[in-house]
Amino acid sequence: MTRVKISEITFHKVNIPFEAPLRWSGGVEAGWTRCIIKMRTDDGLEGIGETQGGEPTLVQLHQIKAMFLGEDPFDLEHILKKTWWVPFYHGTTGRLAISGLEMCCWDIMGKATGRPLCQLLGGKLRTKIPFAAYIFYRHRSKEGRGGETTPDEIVEHTRDLVSKHGFKTIKLKGGVLPPEDEYRCTAALREAFPEHRLRFDPNALWSVETSIRIGRRFEQLDLEYYEDPCWGIEGMSRARANVRIPFATNMCVTNLDHLPVAIRLGAIDVLLGDSQEWGGIITIKKAAATCQTFQMGFTLHSGGEIGISTAAYLHIAASLPVLPYALDSHYHHQTLDVITAPHVYVDGCFTLPEGPGLGVEIDEDRLAELEEANRREGDILIYAHDEEQRRNPPFQGQW
Repeated sequence: MTRVKISEITFHKVNIPFEAPLRWSGGVEAGWTRCIIKMRTDDGLEGIGETQGGEPTLVQLHQIKAMFLGEDPFDLEHILKKTWWVPFYHGTTGRLAISGLEMCCWDIMGKATGRPLCQLLGGKLRTKIPFAAYIFYRHRSKEGRGGETTPDEIVEHTRDLVSKHGFKTIKLKGGVLPPEDEYRCTAALREAFPEHRLRFDPNALWSVETSIRIGRRFEQLDLEYYEDPCWGIEGMSRARANVRIPFATNMCVTNLDHLPVAIRLGAIDVLLGDSQEWGGIITIKKAAATCQTFQMGFTLHSGGEIGISTAAYLHIAASLPVLPYALDSHYHHQTLDVITAPHVYVDGCFTLPEGPGLGVEIDEDRLAELEEANRREGDILIYAHDEEQRRNPPFQGQW
């Protein structure tokens, strides 16, 4: 095959609205700002990518695109070696930028070979990928949607999503109300959905002591896993030793260096990988292989993927030798997308896209509309302040 070279890279910053504002331990989210990337080769192929974040990510994308220009997208490990110091100095934002550019390379490789991405990652093991109903406490939108705070309201909202999309797994995002209130809400979900898998995640807002105290009560609810109840590998390890529920994380293990420490300390049972926050698909496949080696569970975390990144997740999931858990996704909260054929839930699953590479295409009119929304509104901050917590802003170990 003739060698190809990356000749042009362009970026588009878009705002994606939510049906209603989502509440979590870091504040409130009214939507997402995402960076959409187009990468072209000298022979006319175009790869597309997407990553999390607004202006800080865009700055990093502009700074590191020179590391990709002129390179053959098939030489990914060579290219990524050039980005080695970016996360050291720029942390997660650097990894987000790397992952978006890497995603474009994978899309180009698939188009150049006429193969779907999953076949470049090891093969197609499944075409239906299960997802969880991602349940949040929500503020009410201007249109009157949302506003769920009580257990009854949360259960009713969940019934609507399960009826509409067929979810078999439910995840409640906590870290908003006092722990006793969130326990009652989780218990109400278990009573209303006795056959569903159930997860709970307060985003590390609880102390180790509270994580143990509430965790022991959670044992009676048959949780699939208990995600990031407290902060850090050390705290998670102490809590896990005293609670008979699998612990999961996307917060205390966020790169390959963290994995051996967490494994030695017995801090987690399930890793929620994030190809964007970890710096790309290659890295997340290495993390998944490590989890399989050490008999740890693995699934994919949601950082607000829209259509392009969701397609990448579907290809990663399709290629994983072991996938015992439904994936996380905010997709059912989002009201707009940038792809021509948005993903559709059937029986709680998305279908693997067909076609080479990622298998999705950009809707140029919608991209322009959402890019204009970003210019008009500015970036949507994922940690925007929640007015109901103004007198008691969230902090580590709050409860």
